[in-house]
Amino acid sequence: MKELYLKSLQKIKELKIRDREEYIKIAKEENLLMPDSLEYISNKKFEELVV
Repeated sequence: MKELYLKSLQKIKELKIRDREEYIKIAKEENLLMPDSLEYISNKKFEELVV
């Protein structure tokens, strides 16, 4: 789970994702964690993760 979490955060940074809907599309295509899962693991809102 930690590997997927780190992979998801790395992809957000690489692609400079700022929008939840944009991330959801990419997450489905690349088998990444969904925003709700990222929020649960990090205890932060998705918007805080993409800053």
